[in-house]
Amino acid sequence: MRSSNTPLILSGLCLLILIACSPDGSALKWLHKTERHWAKLEKEQPEWAEMLDPTALESRLDFLATALTKAQDWTKQPLDPAVKNKVSALSNRLQTAQDHLLSQQKDPCVYNLGLRLQEQFSPDRPFEMSQLEKLQLQLDQAANYYQQARQKLTEPVPAQCDSAIAQHISSITYLREELGKKIMDSNLPKVMSKQLEYKINQSCLYMKDYLAWCRSMAFEARN
Repeated sequence: MRSSNTPLILSGLCLLILIACSPDGSALKWLHKTERHWAKLEKEQPEWAEMLDPTALESRLDFLATALTKAQDWTKQPLDPAVKNKVSALSNRLQTAQDHLLSQQKDPCVYNLGLRLQEQFSPDRPFEMSQLEKLQLQLDQAANYYQQARQKLTEPVPAQCDSAIAQHISSITYLREELGKKIMDSNLPKVMSKQLEYKINQSCLYMKDYLAWCRSMAFEARN
């Protein structure tokens, strides 16, 4: 004997299928899939966003370009206003993310190891032993940090090159003077102090190389 609820169940299933296959259903399915994928990429973001390697940067930009084009296509469809608003909200978030990542290809000021370190150390607080290991690791990354910066800056803006030069002059001064003094005043064992002094000097050399590269890029762009 057939259940009296069978027609209702079948009607409900048909309605769900129609919704899923409708433009609204397809748009929501795309939206949720895109949100999940972008959330996964954001979770994999390094502590300093500009430390994305060139391959990862290109991969993210490709994904964002494709997603933004698709979002634009969806907003042209006769969607339910609530669904269209959700697509537009996601599009705005992805556009902001794309602008931020594109700056890694255009703005040399994005890369500044000295400024990053300065953000970590309060000027009115002494250097603490707990910061030692992290600082050493960050200084050790200077060569790779600036090598990748030059690889990713495929369209450096000349005016931003000038700003990066000025900022790096200040950052080198900070590393050698203020941070150097903090370390000297921290009463670290002499071996550790010497090791940190060497790493700071090496980092400053990489920063000087980057500064010179910025000068070269600005000069080429103007001539």
